[in-house]
Amino acid sequence: AEAEEFLADYTAGESSGMMYESKKTIREDFESFRNMFLIVGSVLSFVVGLVGVLNFFNAILTGILSRRREFAMLQSIGMTGKQLKKMLVLEGLYYTLGSVVISFILAVTISPSAANVVENMFWFFEYHFMITPLFITVPIFTLLGILLPLISYRFLAKKSIVERLRETE
Repeated sequence: AEAEEFLADYTAGESSGMMYESKKTIREDFESFRNMFLIVGSVLSFVVGLVGVLNFFNAILTGILSRRREFAMLQSIGMTGKQLKKMLVLEGLYYTLGSVVISFILAVTISPSAANVVENMFWFFEYHFMITPLFITVPIFTLLGILLPLISYRFLAKKSIVERLRETE
């Protein structure tokens, strides 16, 4: 530590024509470089996750809103509100199940090859397959798959069946 301090003082200033780089400064530079990757990767993961959740919202809501008249027709011939809610919730859960299965398949197939590319670029990169993020998102998507159809049905059911049947697409 004393030698480090002495060399830093000795090479400081413009009058000194010497430069000095130690293991400590190289380690600090490397750590900041690594932290940059961590921050950029986290931000990109957040953006991709947000796009995925918004796409999930869009898929469920578009499916429900585009079939309003169809739902009104089903209710006019005897389908109860409870049956319609159950159908919409099951549909939301099918979306959830499909998303989870496709995500798992893509993670298992694409992750190792993408990791090999990054490992070849950066010697310090280590690949660890992690399924934990998928398990964390499953309850969130399940909750969304249940709540979104129920909330949509609530807004849909505000109009009478006759009013919904009269609507033109």
